[in-house]
Order: sequence, then structure tokens, then C-alpha cells
Amino acid sequence: MRFDKFCQSCMLPKMHELFNKGTEKDGSESNDYCKMCYVDGAFTQPEITTAKEMQIFVKGVLKEQAVGKVKRWFYTCSIPQLKRWKRR
Repeated sequence: MRFDKFCQSCMLPKMHELFNKGTEKDGSESNDYCKMCYVDGAFTQPEITTAKEMQIFVKGVLKEQAVGKVKRWFYTCSIPQLKRWKRR
């Protein structure tokens, strides 16, 4: 799977209607992260420090949107392979 087509924190597809690029400290757009995860060069939820925590968070958001259990797993199973989490 090509992970460059997703936010490198939460795995939101870059082609999704909710995807907006995050921003760096200098105001330039981030090519790696969405605006929900990354603004002004910092992660918007610094309390989320592991891929597992991000998976739990994203599954919760998807559950609120009435996404089924199997799809929630499918949409989050690759989060540990993303740039933000592979460094840890």
C-alpha cells in the first residue's frame, strides 16, 4: 500500500472531502499531515503519543459516524506504518 496518499498521522485519505493540508511553523503547507492533526508545525493532539492511541481515537470518530466495526478496523490497521509513528 502506498501510504503517501494518506495523512501520516491519522490515515485520512488525501482525496477525502474533509482533507485539508496541515501547516508548518512558517505557514507553508505540510505535505505529510492533515489540518486536523497538524497546525503551525505542531500536532493538534499532543496527548496522543502512540499509534495505538491514534487507532483508538480514529476508531471512536468512525464509530460516531456509524462506520461498522470491520471497516473501522480496516481503516485503522495501518496507522502504525505511518511516518509519525514509525519514528517511535
